[in-house]
Amino acid sequence: MTENNKKEAGFWDIIAVFIKWRRLLAVSFLAAAIFTFIVSLFLPNWYASKALLFQPQQESGGLGLSSLLGSGLSGLMSGGSRMALPTFATPSDIYASVLKSRKVAEMVIAKHNLISYYGTKTMEKTVNEFSGHLDVKVDPNGMINVSFEDKDPRHAAAITETLIDVLNKVNSEASASQAGATRKFIEERLEQAKSDLVKAENDYRDFQQKNKAISLDEQMKAVIGSLAELRGQQALAEIELGVLRRTFLPGHTSIKQQEAKIDEIKKQINLLEEGSPDSIKEALSIPVAAAPNLGLELVRLTRELKIQETIFELLTQQYEQAKIQEKKDTPSIQTLDSPSIPEKKSRPRRTVLALMAGILSMLMSTVAVFFQEFINRHKEAGTETSKQLEKIQGVLREDLFFIRSFFMKKRSSNLRS
Repeated sequence: MTENNKKEAGFWDIIAVFIKWRRLLAVSFLAAAIFTFIVSLFLPNWYASKALLFQPQQESGGLGLSSLLGSGLSGLMSGGSRMALPTFATPSDIYASVLKSRKVAEMVIAKHNLISYYGTKTMEKTVNEFSGHLDVKVDPNGMINVSFEDKDPRHAAAITETLIDVLNKVNSEASASQAGATRKFIEERLEQAKSDLVKAENDYRDFQQKNKAISLDEQMKAVIGSLAELRGQQALAEIELGVLRRTFLPGHTSIKQQEAKIDEIKKQINLLEEGSPDSIKEALSIPVAAAPNLGLELVRLTRELKIQETIFELLTQQYEQAKIQEKKDTPSIQTLDSPSIPEKKSRPRRTVLALMAGILSMLMSTVAVFFQEFINRHKEAGTETSKQLEKIQGVLREDLFFIRSFFMKKRSSNLRS
């Protein structure tokens, strides 16, 4: 017999086994499926209430400090912070982690009295039970899918709504805390700026009272204005760096980027400050003989006054923003699809359960059938394998007889007592 003929014969042998035992296989499938379906009828229905959330794009005011003020949890927890999550975590990932946190679970449990509802007695067990019914996922577009299931569809919707409220509350608290710390940081710098501005104003006033004829042309005023603007940017950048150092771990990318930004501003300032004395003389409307002393002094005082005015103005703006952000209580997470009362159950999926049970039963029956066929063929052929199988069967019968005798004796002794 060729190799192909052997394969063909083996294939038809398998088909023959299925045909021979077709009734048993069909009965095993139907019996398991029907039994499972009947049992599933006694299982309670669960309903899942779903919501779709997203974080709106934050407005950029041109200064990194303003965006940091309103960042909330995403600013406090994004990669490498002292509450470190992975560097690649997006704001949506952070909010999803917060929703699944123990803090949020305990707040929801307390509001809905879930310890009594679940009958779990302890907070630990209640949190585990609660977490088992909560599902939070982030899709590729950054949308947050929140789902909570309960036997009562109205209760499921109420808890999902509470989850959103608690997330907004936690984020608002984090944002307010960060804004408060930033406000205090700016407040300290603002007090120093006030003192520096008063000194610059007094020095400039005293100089002008002594030298009334001295003035600067428009070109020099423009240069001083540019320099003052850069000094103001440097002051704000250094404040932002201080906030970042309080928020993130040393060596974080945000800190390095901010340090590089400050270095670049300093380079631009140096380019403006290193202008030649001749250009300053040309920009002064005073006699040449007096220019080396009075002219340079006027430039220095005018520059210092303009710098302090710019720094004070910018710091005042940031200080007001920080105070507003600290008091801000508007929701930071937007709800695209609000939680609704589910009309259809999420589980049990009775038909699926019945089919899975039927298929599993048929697979087990198939294994048993082929094993029986294997035994029968070896018995008919009288092979050594059949003898070994008979020995195994004998040992198993003895074990079964021993177990049955043991329980029969125990039962008899119980009846006598």
